[in-house]
Amino acid sequence: MKTKRPRFAASQDLSRRDLLLGASSAVAAGLAAASAPALAQSRAEANSTPSGAQNALSPASMPKAWTADEFRRRWRNVRQGMKDAHFDCLIVPQHSTQPMIHDRQDGDADVQYLAGIPAGWVVVPLDGKVTVISNRIGSLLKENRPIPGIIMTTMFADNAPDIEVRFADEEGLWSPLLIDVLKERKMEQARIGVGSLANLFRNAEGSVNYTSYDRVRRAFPQAQFDSAADILWRVKLVHSAEEIAVLEKATEVSEAGVQAMMATARPGSVHRDVWLKMYSAMVQASGERPWRLSISTRGSGNASFGFPIDDVFASGQILGQECSGSVLGYGSQVNHSVLLGSPAPADWAAAGGYCLDLFHDLMDRIAPGKSVKEFCDYCGEKLKARGVAKPGGVLIHSGGLADLPRCGPGRMEGGDDLVFQAGMVFDLKPSVPVKQTPTPAEFGDSIVITEKGARRLGKRKMELVTLGA
Repeated sequence: MKTKRPRFAASQDLSRRDLLLGASSAVAAGLAAASAPALAQSRAEANSTPSGAQNALSPASMPKAWTADEFRRRWRNVRQGMKDAHFDCLIVPQHSTQPMIHDRQDGDADVQYLAGIPAGWVVVPLDGKVTVISNRIGSLLKENRPIPGIIMTTMFADNAPDIEVRFADEEGLWSPLLIDVLKERKMEQARIGVGSLANLFRNAEGSVNYTSYDRVRRAFPQAQFDSAADILWRVKLVHSAEEIAVLEKATEVSEAGVQAMMATARPGSVHRDVWLKMYSAMVQASGERPWRLSISTRGSGNASFGFPIDDVFASGQILGQECSGSVLGYGSQVNHSVLLGSPAPADWAAAGGYCLDLFHDLMDRIAPGKSVKEFCDYCGEKLKARGVAKPGGVLIHSGGLADLPRCGPGRMEGGDDLVFQAGMVFDLKPSVPVKQTPTPAEFGDSIVITEKGARRLGKRKMELVTLGA
């Protein structure tokens, strides 16, 4: 039999001093406990701040760089995909997977995955040295140390024999070096895969710079160029033990952001102030800019598009969020809708409880080999049973570098044949509409698929919370 999971908690207003981002779990628990006598549900409500608090989190506690073995594992898997697709070489450009909400400006998925530094292009031949084409970071590489969020490898400092970096003479002028490298690798008649060329998730027309690509193609008229996007996302979909450990740390950082929200969001507080506290808490926890932070009472958590705004929170509103810290450039999202003050919307307790039960129900259904589409369809049927006429949205939000499939009822990125695999990590975030309010109940946590099923990476209690009752 399944254990009954607690749903309810609440807290009173905290002083501004108590909202400092360095507040430890002991302080948070003590403040909540102090408020208990005034609350009707004292025992449950004293636990309003998420458990597993973040007092040990700091940049010093974070991993400093990906290991050389991790990068070589990635190259090995990419090259196997190249062999299977009959590519002699890959050329992979920088790109933005989310042009509308551009949270990060210091690199992107494919380049970070293959090189660990900001770069314009990466060249991966089937055999031989990986070449990174960059600019403006030569002085940083000369420091011979990783830099959180920028330099996430020591391979260049260690003079690794299987990767090199070349610097463009002018910022954004990539094609001369691309052409030089391809000629050195004797790719005049090769089949060359191009990353980000077309058919990316949420970016169907790709992000390849036309001028750079046109110049390279003209320099190699007898070579064949085709999209390699499918190879790259499939390799990144299943994470190594090292990556999972980093994603677990990133989830802790995300929960530090949620903890800051729990400490600051109240009726009468300003959206911008709460957002800044959350953002600062995550930066202080990992030393890196968060991957994603969007909070809103106007709709789902992403309704503010990741920006701090001037809204003043009112009693009875539901505050949702997409909260994703960053460790070694990897993000891991969590979600925890909360009620601000009272009176609560009449449907809040029922919708929130249904969402929490659905989260645990879905967790129990995950196992390697099971169909992702059937899983999402099941969630859709559960939402219909609650009166949702047309279920949709993102249920599965893949962790890591923000470019992997996002799936939900009626939304299947990666194809209908996609199945769960051990090593996949994603934010599982069912969303249940709350009647008469714009913001749904949404409770999500990053999970890892194991050979036995699914395991949460987060540590906080998944329960209903009222702030400023």
